[in-house]
Amino acid sequence: MEKQKRQMVYKKYSGLCAYTGQPLGEDWQVDHVIPKCLTIQSFSGFEKHDDFGNLLPACKIVNHYKRSLDLEGFRIYMLNFHKRLAKLPKNTMVKSTQRRKEYMQEIADLFGIATDRPFSGVFFFETVNQHL
Repeated sequence: MEKQKRQMVYKKYSGLCAYTGQPLGEDWQVDHVIPKCLTIQSFSGFEKHDDFGNLLPACKIVNHYKRSLDLEGFRIYMLNFHKRLAKLPKNTMVKSTQRRKEYMQEIADLFGIATDRPFSGVFFFETVNQHL
């Protein structure tokens, strides 16, 4: 992606993650709302997945967690996040489990989720767009 287009995506929400509203780190990524794997290349060869309206600025870890889900799939996945968080073991000496707990806790912190406080069902960019 061209540097200028990437910068325009960054500015969409004033340097904030479109999903969480948290400041983007230097390692932020451009997310495709409709993932590349779900878009169809047009006959002209122009790829619709890179349309500006399909691009959102995202924290790297959020984009990684979203993976190839579309927006509604990600919303449903996040609505159950607090349940997955609650199932994590309290204490573990297993390194891979410790890393998974840290990873999931970072996601939880970004979205304001806890085991007793589920995801609201609304992403940051939806609250901003509602006021436009």
